[in-house]
Amino acid sequence: MLSVKSATYDAPAIAARVTEFQNNGNIPPYCVVENLSALSSAPVKYQESDDGATWTDIPGAIATVNPGESDGRQVTSARAKIALHAGGNLKVQFSVARQVDGSPLSLGAA
Repeated sequence: MLSVKSATYDAPAIAARVTEFQNNGNIPPYCVVENLSALSSAPVKYQESDDGATWTDIPGAIATVNPGESDGRQVTSARAKIALHAGGNLKVQFSVARQVDGSPLSLGAA
């Protein structure tokens, strides 16, 4: 089953983690960051953690997203959680697509 989530976040002036998600798919998640600013670039990177308290950068998962443009990539990690770390004092649209094989036990609340 394909799970796609998307939301808009404020990337602070001094870069920080802006969102995180469980790394529980059967294949690495595909992540897209769209810079909604018309003026400033957004430095972004992905981080990984097992406990949600100690984070490390994922090698090679770094980009600068120019105004009005997007960066999409498959983010590979063996850790339980992945986070988007971004900056630039602007808004970003973040989307993540995860594939979980088989039928889920629950689709959530109706």
